[in-house]
Amino acid sequence: MIKEITYESVIDSLKEKLPSLPQILEELVDKLSDPNSNLNNIEELVEIDQAITTEILKVANKVEFTEPHEDRIVTIHDALHKIGFENAKRISLNISVLKLIRITKFPQNFCSEQLWQHSLGVAVASAELAQISNYENPDQAYTCGLIHDIGKLVKIKFSHLSFAKEIASAYRKKLDLCEVEKRRNLLRHDYMGYLMMKFWRMPGDLALTVKWHHTENREERDGVESPELHKLIDIIFFANVMINKLKIGYSGHSVTRKLSPKFLRSFDMDNQRLAELESSIRDKYEQTCPSLLLL
Repeated sequence: MIKEITYESVIDSLKEKLPSLPQILEELVDKLSDPNSNLNNIEELVEIDQAITTEILKVANKVEFTEPHEDRIVTIHDALHKIGFENAKRISLNISVLKLIRITKFPQNFCSEQLWQHSLGVAVASAELAQISNYENPDQAYTCGLIHDIGKLVKIKFSHLSFAKEIASAYRKKLDLCEVEKRRNLLRHDYMGYLMMKFWRMPGDLALTVKWHHTENREERDGVESPELHKLIDIIFFANVMINKLKIGYSGHSVTRKLSPKFLRSFDMDNQRLAELESSIRDKYEQTCPSLLLL
């Protein structure tokens, strides 16, 4: 008799194989969730991670951050103050998440670089949407956007061959990956990501955002009480749809979901404003992310 595959059995079978949480990531997420965090908080964290320190020093010595004949920056303290708080936070977060992606063996029809590009795009779009919708913490939105598809890493780790078949099915049937999971009663990557967040003891708001990032209707989001958390999930949902539409990276399918008029009204969006926002997000991605794609 074939044993039924459940979410719990997948997590249990992978306990020794699941990618370990980078040392800095848990504390970094806490700092980025705190609007009162500052450069000194980040400095204390990044000093313990050589990869992050190296990248921050590299960025700080780029032409756009230095003056002609200026001495090369060699300390992390000077580098952080040169590149600024926002750049420091996002470089630190991006490297921490990229470590998780790089240690996962991907199927042939879905490469790590494509998921990384998609995740960066959703992070950039989430931060932009947070700002225009007056969400209190754009950094938190960026974090949630960057890590929203973490459940796909778990599914790939469990069986990259099965995941490859799901991607092929989505392509063949012209469905998004989440719809394939629903129709075939497969393990859903959004819920698997939620369990991963709990396994790592990550903040509850981050876990619930991962869990519901494909669910537009607020009434269907069990366990979400706070209007602010609903708003955060709305932002990640919106950003994910937009980045798929803009074809930035690849998340496992090529279908663009159509947003409901009611949802768009909640962001005060008409067609013209939506087109302007999409153009702005593409520009911001192209301006800020090329170096991140090479990390």
